[in-house]
Amino acid sequence: MKRITISDIAKAAGVSKATVSRVLSKSGIVNKETRVRILEIMERMNYIPNQLAQGLAGAPTRTIGVVIDELSNPFFIEIAEGVDWVLNSQNYSMQLSSSRWIEERETALARSLISSRVDGVLLAPVRPDSPAIQMLKQSGIPLVIINCIPVDTEISYVTCDNRSGGRLAADYINKLQKEQTIVITGFKHQSLKDRITGFLEGFNTNQGPVRRYQGIKTFGDGYDLVPILMTRDQIHEKKTVLFVTNDNVTLGIMEHLAELSVPIPDKVAIVGYDDIRLSSMCRIPLTTVSQSIRDIGRIAAMELLDLMAHPDSPPRKHLLSPRFVIRESS
Repeated sequence: MKRITISDIAKAAGVSKATVSRVLSKSGIVNKETRVRILEIMERMNYIPNQLAQGLAGAPTRTIGVVIDELSNPFFIEIAEGVDWVLNSQNYSMQLSSSRWIEERETALARSLISSRVDGVLLAPVRPDSPAIQMLKQSGIPLVIINCIPVDTEISYVTCDNRSGGRLAADYINKLQKEQTIVITGFKHQSLKDRITGFLEGFNTNQGPVRRYQGIKTFGDGYDLVPILMTRDQIHEKKTVLFVTNDNVTLGIMEHLAELSVPIPDKVAIVGYDDIRLSSMCRIPLTTVSQSIRDIGRIAAMELLDLMAHPDSPPRKHLLSPRFVIRESS
């Protein structure tokens, strides 16, 4: 899609480019009626002015904007590592920022990247129909979505098959001896919903109901959940299996269980999701669903660079197959 320019705004408003430039610079020599009309047209056409000098117009910045959801989650940092590995080899720099799972912040970050004239954007959106996606598409900047399948079928993406990953976890947990199964999940995000959907599709309901805890989003949330699990579910007395849809949360749970000397996996078997680097390095290595995190970043970066070189090519769509990694926690 063609990027909206000052010329487009001037034509729509019936004024010169110089007049539009004076409105952008907040010059006082444009009458109020004309200024208001131009500003309304800019908003309607979703025009975002460049911050760089006009003399640099059209020049590549050799910068890629990367917007992730959460800087405190190793999952996203490892994705960024994969991105940086590719970009650095091609002499591109990465402008990394976090939406903190806030849609308005995500939109503001997208607007800032457009204004900064980055050469391309990798976005891990808050939701598959995020306004930031359409804003970036309309800007004409090459875009690849990470960790999500966008509603817009014209947008490229790289993500794991999370529904299949949930089924892998269920297939494994079905084979474990247990008195109860508890599922713990966090943000209301497409990837986590798909994991739960796949798990419930594959779980053997003859083994009893599944208790669910939602809104457990961080390492600290996982740590703080343990006393609740012990009080409500007696996990220190009943043979329990926990399926946690985020390794970062899982590590918080495991840390507190270890501090309380609750035996893992003899009393509480634990299955996570992501296979972040720390999963294999913690005191009790974690059984988890691996989605090859750094591969997601590498593939997304390579596809973005190719889209930049071939802007008229069809969207790139990668649904990566997960794999199950068995370690000592189960």
